[in-house]
Amino acid sequence: MAFGIGASGVMGIALEAVSGTYVAPTKYVPFSEEGLQYQQDTNWRRSIRNSPDVNFAVAGNAHIEGDVSLDATDDVIPYFMYASRMDVVKTGSTPNYTYAGTPTAVATPAKTMSITVVRNGQVFGYTGCVVGSFTFGMDDGTLTYQASIVGADETTQSNPTPTWPTTTPFGAGMYSVEIPTASVITEVDTFEWQVNDNAEPQYRMKSTGRGAMFIKFGEREVTLSVERDFQTRADYDAFKAMTAQSIQITASKGANNSIVFLMPVSIKDTYEVNLSGQGDLVRGSVAYQNMVGPATATYTLTVKTQENIV
Repeated sequence: MAFGIGASGVMGIALEAVSGTYVAPTKYVPFSEEGLQYQQDTNWRRSIRNSPDVNFAVAGNAHIEGDVSLDATDDVIPYFMYASRMDVVKTGSTPNYTYAGTPTAVATPAKTMSITVVRNGQVFGYTGCVVGSFTFGMDDGTLTYQASIVGADETTQSNPTPTWPTTTPFGAGMYSVEIPTASVITEVDTFEWQVNDNAEPQYRMKSTGRGAMFIKFGEREVTLSVERDFQTRADYDAFKAMTAQSIQITASKGANNSIVFLMPVSIKDTYEVNLSGQGDLVRGSVAYQNMVGPATATYTLTVKTQENIV
């Protein structure tokens, strides 16, 4: 799978084999911000030689690291799912497809990405990229996505010619929040759902290049935070009792264009209630820890779209 970014602010993506061989962009992505960087650990040597200064530099290990922020559209998110620590099952046929992702316990990804970034005409090609963590959230009613990328190396590539998608982002009036699942509530105005797989570059002795050999995953943390009106003490008392709930959040533009987040076992980690002034609403800031259940995964991420990813 490949991912790339084009001239003067273009991002394109493509899925690649885990070997980290660069693949030219197959999908171009409008983005809000990116901070991908080539990180190298130079070894600055100070031999004892009648001088307090650095004598010379020795090349150290290197890898790619940084964040990419964009609107969470149904035609783009499946690419990032394939490069995340999850098992993605594709079903359906032209023109409607479903990508169902569930977390796994694997140490290394099944797919990596090539990410091509063009900054003011200068092309940067990053290989062996995986999603170390990702966050879905809200920005004035728009569903957003941020991926923390960890990659193996950088290559020099030619300037691509982007073909931009026309998919409309999810906006106000397109959401359903169920706490617990099947009980739709209307007092939530924002949320943030984060999955952190603690990805780390792995270096090994080799004779070709300085980039990481591969990226490994660590322990997983899945958290959800919501801002909501405080209705009664019943939910607050459930926080003190550490009662588990199933939570589902759906963003939908129709039957075949949606993103669904399901967290079957969610326990409130913190519950803050405030009243800042006379006549104010009582608001609740609730943070959940999502856990693996006896017969359920920590979460499922399901995307319905017309995007056909081979």
